[in-house]
Amino acid sequence: MYTRCEHCQAVLPIRPEDLAQAGGVVRCGACGRTINALSAMFREIPGEGSIPIPADGMPPMLNPHVEQDGLLDDERANESQHDETDFDPGPSPAGDPDFAPDPAPRWARILWPSLAAVAVLSIGLQLFGPEGWRVPPEALGLGEPPTAEPGAAIELVSRDLHRHPTLSDAVIVSAVLINRSNRPVAWPRIDLRLYDASQQVIGQKLLEPDQYLDPTADPDGTLAPNVRLPVVLEMVVEGSTPAGFSMAFH
Repeated sequence: MYTRCEHCQAVLPIRPEDLAQAGGVVRCGACGRTINALSAMFREIPGEGSIPIPADGMPPMLNPHVEQDGLLDDERANESQHDETDFDPGPSPAGDPDFAPDPAPRWARILWPSLAAVAVLSIGLQLFGPEGWRVPPEALGLGEPPTAEPGAAIELVSRDLHRHPTLSDAVIVSAVLINRSNRPVAWPRIDLRLYDASQQVIGQKLLEPDQYLDPTADPDGTLAPNVRLPVVLEMVVEGSTPAGFSMAFH
């Protein structure tokens, strides 16, 4: 029997087994489109005015399912494009191609789970482990470095005490502080003590950062590592003239 392609009007020979194999769905050997062969069947090679066999009682297949295209042999359909009278869709492929990826090599199956286990263990130690085993966040680039304690970080590298040039009851205390640590340190509170010649305390004052810093400086700022900070103080004293002083940092 024969069928006619509804797209390109090519006439194709059809065998009963071709129709049974895909429920009447075949691929045109001329244009390559999927057609319903049952909708235009002829007993003889049809001419321009030939009328197809009536399909009474058969519901029309206007849009055959796309998945049924795989039931036909593409290679044999392409070969039939050169000879419309020798159309043979052929049997279905024996099996589907295997698109599954190749299994990973043995070393990869061992390496990646091992690295994942080490990462999980490291995070657990960082969060819940002993303090000595933890890595500082700033070493990982996750935060600002913590400030050091002023008492242990700041060192007095230069000091001087002399009378005020214009005030008889005042002295000038000058010193140079330096941050010896490798971390920034907050501006310290300076515990200043004045001594007489017999090393007796004759005056004491706790200076806040805003009392010795330049007015333009931020009192909540920090002193960077290895940076020198000059401090000059005018102190009014009563009674004995101080012969020396000491500074402690808090």
